[in-house]
Amino acid sequence: MGAAEHLRTYSVGELEKIAAQELQKLREIRHFSIPIDIETIVEKFHEVVIDVHRGLKENHHLWGIVGRDLDTDKITILIDDQLLDLNYHLKLYRMTIAEEFGHVLLHREAIEKVKSAEDFKALQNHGDWDKHDRNAKRLAAALLMPAKNILDDSRILYEQMVSLVGYNNPEAIKKQIAHKLSEKYEVSVASMRFRLNEWPINVIDIIDNAMRDSLDFLD
Repeated sequence: MGAAEHLRTYSVGELEKIAAQELQKLREIRHFSIPIDIETIVEKFHEVVIDVHRGLKENHHLWGIVGRDLDTDKITILIDDQLLDLNYHLKLYRMTIAEEFGHVLLHREAIEKVKSAEDFKALQNHGDWDKHDRNAKRLAAALLMPAKNILDDSRILYEQMVSLVGYNNPEAIKKQIAHKLSEKYEVSVASMRFRLNEWPINVIDIIDNAMRDSLDFLD
């Protein structure tokens, strides 16, 4: 049976539950804080190795890949060496690790079947690979931007902002909330904005409704 035969897709609810289970492990060791320590989840809880591969982006147009290291027999996430410049690439580094780890959580059986370049090509050439890749990205977002924390922080920021600027510029308030949260959670503004639009958060819609009704809080 080829690697691709082990792939399956997940519902949004399933992905949120998987993320919640992983984050609970941080709480159990009293290590839960924002920004989420994705490296502890990857390396401590799952014994997945994070390593560097020079020229990965230049030669293969990828910031990160995941597979089994034939020398160590361990599942390994390889990242391009440029991502080690954390002053410049910290947010991209964190998302790359989380996305590749998402593939481990969701598609580990398939990844463990990859023993050659041909196996890996077959995996990526799977007809539904785009769906599986989107699942991994969605899980990464849920890991780095936990729904409850995002909602709680959005409520606090919204109340602060409307008390200062009122209700006449919802786009500015939404932009500022996305920016401030992206800094706190150490993800890109684009990733945060996308997350704020997703179920079960839906903060963007909630803000629109609150400002339309001149509410000084998010319900």
